[in-house]
Amino acid sequence: MAAYARVALSVPLRDALTYSVPKHLQDALVPGCRVQVPLGRRSMTGVVVGLDDDTEVDAKKLKSVLARLETPALPPALLELTRCMAEEYACPWGVALDAAWPASLKRRSAKTVAGIAFAREEGELESEALLLEDKAPKRARVLRAVLELGSPAPVQLVMRRTGVSKAPLATLVKHGLLQWARIDQEDELLEQSRHERAERHELVPAQRAAVDRVKEAIAAGRHETFVLHGATGSGKTEVYLRVLEEVRKLGRSAIILVPEISLTPQTVGRFLSRFPEVAVLHSGLTDAERARQWLRLARSQAHVVVGARSALFAPVRNLGLIVVDEEHESSFKQQQAPRYHARESAVMRGSIENAPVVLGSATPSVEAWARAKSGRYTLLEMPKRVGGGELPRVVLVDMRHEKPIKGNPPLMSKQLTNLIEERLKVREQVMLFLNRRGFAPVLYCSACGETIKCKDCDAPMAWHSARGRLACHHCMADMRRPELCPTCKASPPVALGSGTERVEDWVRRRFPEAVVARMDSDTMLKRESYEKVLSAVRCGDVDILVGTQMIAKGLDFPNVTLVGVVSADTGLFQPDFRAAERTFQTLSQVAGRAGRGKLKGLVVFQTLCAQSDPVMRAAQLDYEGFITSELDARRTLSYPPFGRLVRIVVEARQLAAAAKRAREIADNLRSAAAEFSVLGPAAAPLSRVRSRFRVHVLVKAHTVPGFAAVRRLLDGLEGTGDRTLRVLVDVDPVSLM
Repeated sequence: MAAYARVALSVPLRDALTYSVPKHLQDALVPGCRVQVPLGRRSMTGVVVGLDDDTEVDAKKLKSVLARLETPALPPALLELTRCMAEEYACPWGVALDAAWPASLKRRSAKTVAGIAFAREEGELESEALLLEDKAPKRARVLRAVLELGSPAPVQLVMRRTGVSKAPLATLVKHGLLQWARIDQEDELLEQSRHERAERHELVPAQRAAVDRVKEAIAAGRHETFVLHGATGSGKTEVYLRVLEEVRKLGRSAIILVPEISLTPQTVGRFLSRFPEVAVLHSGLTDAERARQWLRLARSQAHVVVGARSALFAPVRNLGLIVVDEEHESSFKQQQAPRYHARESAVMRGSIENAPVVLGSATPSVEAWARAKSGRYTLLEMPKRVGGGELPRVVLVDMRHEKPIKGNPPLMSKQLTNLIEERLKVREQVMLFLNRRGFAPVLYCSACGETIKCKDCDAPMAWHSARGRLACHHCMADMRRPELCPTCKASPPVALGSGTERVEDWVRRRFPEAVVARMDSDTMLKRESYEKVLSAVRCGDVDILVGTQMIAKGLDFPNVTLVGVVSADTGLFQPDFRAAERTFQTLSQVAGRAGRGKLKGLVVFQTLCAQSDPVMRAAQLDYEGFITSELDARRTLSYPPFGRLVRIVVEARQLAAAAKRAREIADNLRSAAAEFSVLGPAAAPLSRVRSRFRVHVLVKAHTVPGFAAVRRLLDGLEGTGDRTLRVLVDVDPVSLM
């Protein structure tokens, strides 16, 4: 029975605070549990990170813990993970811990939902369901649904499952078969699609070698990080499933991390078909659904979790494996504090829990590849597609040689247009990719040369024709399209450039008989929208699918034989040292959607920069050639993986205030600089967002001691400031915008 508790709070404090523990709580507190404590004049929720019998702090000055919250305590391994993350990413421990709970559990709301429960024994209800089958089929369906779901079951879920109104439920209550109930919202059942058991495919030699190598580490209970470099269509998912079988045979748990954009019903279904006890965590779930899944894991009712970045914090016990699929994806890096990278943190958790980690990708990140080549990670190669399938042929079309329209290159080349027409004639499917939503990214005045910019951001507003609105993609502000240029009032602004809306419009005009669907964040607003379109493509009801990166990953359609990349240069010229890597990876991934069945695939890259290394290498499907030249360039500049990078961003309402604080930080770092260099301060490429000016400082640490020195100097800096100014610290940023 400890008398004192160390509590980590989600505030800009480096260390946990010590509180006295009242006698009535001394048996209740354990490390990892959430508590209510006073801080100044307010009450806050924190996490107990340590319990002590005595303290060096004057006990008379200590405040007391107010209460323990009912949510399950975090396992010790998660406590250690968040401590290491706080140190690695220069943020308070309490901020790192804050990421470990679903939002609804952090709020600990007392919300309940309407439920329906048994009023008689299950056997009696089963008999009644048989008797009601002919004379009252709706009531029979309700009884069967409640028997299947368990008592109590959410009323809304029963109604969805049976397709009935509330009347049959009320009648069953009236006759004493069922009774109304209330259910805690976080215990509300999550309805999951039923999946037929997936067929087990015979492993090809490369798959078998990879499975055996990972199984060896699983059986030994040894932490080892594997880089599974497999071509698109090489069967990486089947490798994950086979090693997962081994984990479950040994009674251990597993975490499968998938980029949010790849977390499609198709992807999740592959795991659910083999492992019905899978929990799923992603942004499409409601708060109640996410809490329900988290609690299933915490109570050991599920042992496998498939999810996006935050699934890393799943409270599973006896962890036996972590898989990070598409580990190169930038979405694995969180942009709000704690600014952790799920790939790096997965390796961290695997090390803490002695579990192997598999990093899978057709285009591994520069960091993962360099570590594999140095021997720090183990490289597993699967260079060929399974089933004898061939990788697609890629054609480069130099748009500079196309006949211009009003002085500009056309949207579609003659070659791509003809290829689309050929595919439609033989009832094969086409994907057209452009990683930019809306109709046009810019409205431009030909009289004065001005573009229409967001009033709160240093960015042009994109034209969304379907909504008839201009929209800022940074702060989400929107406005009507002006009839005349707001600056000179001389002429109407014209749409410049292309987005997915313009591509869709062109396709519908050019091929009016084709069935066209578009997938981007403007069209996929509802959870069911995604599956509806994918199902239509899978069934052959869509001829041409237009989309952003939503269509580039996690999709497997055997009848897609042509992929057209409308603009292969998008993103290539961003002021960011990772631009070339991202361009190569995106082009390689989208090319991998073609020819995944028995039919051969063809990919067309339309480009204005046919000689650029990322575009040429992607067209040649030459990952090793690209990564070799990219590593050479990074080595010359001491950029990751040959050094560590830290970005400090100061945001303020006034530019002078942001610049002054950034100069102070830079000067302070330079005065202590030993094995690191300081760049800046300078205006961020995106210099104003949501009416806040942004000035950044970059720190390059060339050695491990140098990075440790930078971290010490940055302690307590994250989140400091006030309502008018704040400081953000981003360790190993994936974007410099």
